[in-house]
Amino acid sequence: MAPHLSDRILLISGIALCVLAAWFTIGYHHPDEHFQIWEFANYKLGNIPAADLPWEFPAQMRPGLQPFLAYSTVMAAQKIGIESPFIHIFITRLICGLAALWVYWNWFLWLKRDLKSPEAARWLHIGLLFFWFMPYLNVRFSSENTAAICFFGGLLLLLQAVENQKGRFGLKLIAAGLLLGFSFFFRYQIAFPGVGLMAWLLFEKRIGLSAWVALFVGVLCAAVLGFAADAWLYGGWVCPPYNYFVTNILQSEAKFGTEPWWWYFEKTIVALLPPLSLALLSFFAIGMWQKPRHVFTWCISPFILAHIVVEHKEMRFLFPMILPFFFLAVAGWEFFRENYGVKNWMQKVLRVSLWINGALLIFWTLMPAKGLVAYSSFLWEWHKKHPESTVYFVKNEPRKHYPHDMPFYENPAQKQADWYTDSKYQNDTTALRAGDLMFYIAYLSPPPVPMPGFRLERVYAYYPDWALANDINGWQSRTRMWVVYQLVDW
Repeated sequence: MAPHLSDRILLISGIALCVLAAWFTIGYHHPDEHFQIWEFANYKLGNIPAADLPWEFPAQMRPGLQPFLAYSTVMAAQKIGIESPFIHIFITRLICGLAALWVYWNWFLWLKRDLKSPEAARWLHIGLLFFWFMPYLNVRFSSENTAAICFFGGLLLLLQAVENQKGRFGLKLIAAGLLLGFSFFFRYQIAFPGVGLMAWLLFEKRIGLSAWVALFVGVLCAAVLGFAADAWLYGGWVCPPYNYFVTNILQSEAKFGTEPWWWYFEKTIVALLPPLSLALLSFFAIGMWQKPRHVFTWCISPFILAHIVVEHKEMRFLFPMILPFFFLAVAGWEFFRENYGVKNWMQKVLRVSLWINGALLIFWTLMPAKGLVAYSSFLWEWHKKHPESTVYFVKNEPRKHYPHDMPFYENPAQKQADWYTDSKYQNDTTALRAGDLMFYIAYLSPPPVPMPGFRLERVYAYYPDWALANDINGWQSRTRMWVVYQLVDW
């Protein structure tokens, strides 16, 4: 079992899971992970007009730092002959995953001093590496993940500098400020734990003036680079943090996803899988109560409070605070075990939970984050083998970039055309050739009627045949299911 494995084996296993998750979890967890980053970069690459971008672009409210990193990744990869957008995004996922692993590993080494027993430290280690969603979330090139990596990377450097250098002005403190500043320009909401951190430094750690100056220098450098990236994205000097605050807070443009204040408590219980979620949340509350002066408590408290108050709520908003959540939960468990002991039934529940966690870990590490992106990958691979083939997207009326509304994944060398099912739009039947693809936006049983002179041969569907053959409880009518057929001569 994992509790008895050496640190070296745990680290190697964590790296292996990171690489697997980076490769297999193609797509995005939330549309913002793609459309607010990669399509912005796609615009700067000159592949799409600004009119094709989401409404946040003309509102000039999204940071430019992450699209700039995406743009730079594409440019660097293309310099060495890598044209596939899937490899471009894989590179960023892999870098994020390895960076997150490095940050969490070093935090584990630092936090061992705050836990009394080696067993508690061990469980913290295992949770950060092998909790079922950790590899999946660690490789996401999302604002939540990159902000968390920079924030906690900077915080760790800050604590190390304050302890080793006695808070004197130095490069480590400047680097800490730089990373903390970058975290804001990845995700503005990271300012909430930033406020808590500043309060902790003022009232608990009480660092000296020279340390504050060093941090300020680092934050100032991050601000210059962050606003420069914004100017690069929007073509002029703007202030997206202000625009974001006015648009999403004062004007409340994000009217979707508005929920009551208790929503996070309710959804977290479900998301973390009961009964394990109930235990984790209970131990987390105990941990905050037991460690009120810990920097993590000061950081996560304003973060949670602010997200409770803001009406627009999504579970992904909580992702940046996974590290302090696990630490405080383990600290709460350690206190509970010392004072009340662990009952036999608790150990049985834990064993069952570990098996469930293992199954979910495998699933979330190996499955695409967005299954629909797998179709884009198929079309890229198809073009390599069949460059003369045309892809016809079957639709009932003209719609740009439909059904694949992710232009970043489109292959500019691949011939694509529309095929209409509505009789008021004409189709050029003379252009059809054997080997062409018909891209249907629905799984049809029986299969669609073939075009005159051809038969249809299914070449790709995301769902396996055994799943398509069993429409239990009508799940197919509630699922976006695309199927690709090849035209074959009779």
